[in-house]
Amino acid sequence: MAHYLHRSFSNDQTLFVLHGLRLENHSQPEHDGSPGVCQIDHLLVHRFGFFIIECKSVTGEIEVRSDGSDGDEWARIYRNKKTGIPSPIRQARRQADILRTLLQSYREELLGRHSFGFRTMAKVVHGTDQRGFKNAPIQILIAISDQGNIKRLGGWEAPSSPFRVYVSKADLIPDKVVKEVQKHNKGSKAVNKKIYGEYGLWSMEESEAPLVAAFLAEQHLSRPHRTMSAGRRPAGAVCKYCGSEYLIFQKRAKKNYSDYWKCQKCQKNTPISSR
Repeated sequence: MAHYLHRSFSNDQTLFVLHGLRLENHSQPEHDGSPGVCQIDHLLVHRFGFFIIECKSVTGEIEVRSDGSDGDEWARIYRNKKTGIPSPIRQARRQADILRTLLQSYREELLGRHSFGFRTMAKVVHGTDQRGFKNAPIQILIAISDQGNIKRLGGWEAPSSPFRVYVSKADLIPDKVVKEVQKHNKGSKAVNKKIYGEYGLWSMEESEAPLVAAFLAEQHLSRPHRTMSAGRRPAGAVCKYCGSEYLIFQKRAKKNYSDYWKCQKCQKNTPISSR
């Protein structure tokens, strides 16, 4: 995915790409009280918002279906064995929540105030004329390995409101990004906003987008945050499924079972003995 993004946007002065971005937010703690942490595979910053790209390495087949209540259920099929996996769309939405809250807490440093003509209205509606990130579009794209196959069961379609979620092969993702940015550009200039819905309603100044991207790069945790419990330390352990170092100690509820590490990226379990 990084290769495709570099090839498509390395010379684009309006779109900024951050890879493997790990963010921490103390205002959104985990269940054990540690700071909320998210790892975004790829984050794209542009004048009209953000794109979160969640990657899934698949050499077999991915199935996705509706759960019957506006949700989505995912399964991975490899060598004729089907295994359920967490919804990458929900994962990306949790990442978006942490990203938005973090940016909003630094809005005064990152964004200026509303233009003079809108300041009074902004104060009446929001109580302040300071611009913020509450309404910033954070769009989600799920990238599947080029070798994988996506099977949408029962006519499943990705969410489309207020912005479309894309689930596609990695090589097609840059085209989806370009298409969405064009919608925002057209929406920002349109007289009849109803045609474009929420596209183009929120934006940054051209000079603000690179500053926001640089700010997020500075917020990146250079070393993964590791939660420790009962005096136990990872001691170099990594998830045997995805290689992540962000592990949380878990104690087995039943006797005759070993304690294990819970991976906070793929949500799978790794025995304590694994290194």
